[in-house]
Amino acid sequence: MSERTKTLVKQQFGVSSRAYATSDVHARGESLEILLAEIRPHSDWVALDVATGAGHTALAVAPHVKRVVAYDLTEQMLETAADLAARRGLANFETRLGDAEALPFPDGSFDLVTCRLAFHHFPDSARAFAEMARVLRPGGTLGFTDNYVVDDPEAAAFYNEYERLRDPSHVRVLALGELEALFRRSGLTITALHRLEKEMEFQDWADRQHVSAADKERLLEMARHAPAALVPLLAPRWADGTMYFTLWEAAIVAIKGA
Repeated sequence: MSERTKTLVKQQFGVSSRAYATSDVHARGESLEILLAEIRPHSDWVALDVATGAGHTALAVAPHVKRVVAYDLTEQMLETAADLAARRGLANFETRLGDAEALPFPDGSFDLVTCRLAFHHFPDSARAFAEMARVLRPGGTLGFTDNYVVDDPEAAAFYNEYERLRDPSHVRVLALGELEALFRRSGLTITALHRLEKEMEFQDWADRQHVSAADKERLLEMARHAPAALVPLLAPRWADGTMYFTLWEAAIVAIKGA
């Protein structure tokens, strides 16, 4: 990751670690249940959760595997994850600090690698994806989710600008075809792909990243004037004095070839 982006990630998520610990989208989102059902983890597996955040995916995997490593760039996030694991009595849960684009593990170290709702923060997403594939053993499983955007380049650029105003550490949400291409190039065969929609309440979504009142107004104005190609994705609606909008998320499970 670029040093500037690393600093922004640490700033944004360091102060938000507790908010992400209780965020429904992250702690109990539909994609987490789907990943577990599709992965079917084994009790003798060693797992790695990349960019773990508050640790929700690693926490969900831990009861089903031998050991899980929760890996993240931000110390406060790892502290939150470790605290949640301790409260649940998970003795096989460990944390490790580091960069997703330079995983400090040998080739083929893990039976399972997961990365959920974090990929859009990686400046060199291709490198990060290659690293996840590298540390996965042949025949191992990759469980992945992230938001995805429409194919139209101008609408996609508008959407990423919208996300970046809310969270300066945001880099880029990819189109679904771009995500699928990363799997193919890394020697991973997709065994399950679910397209999900999740509705967001604007104030909660903005407050989780401590957005100023002025920037909230700018975000609302952008939503009112979103490009036509983006409307099927965002589908903004106003009710009860706030705005609701949707995001698209892909949940993908794949197997690494020999």
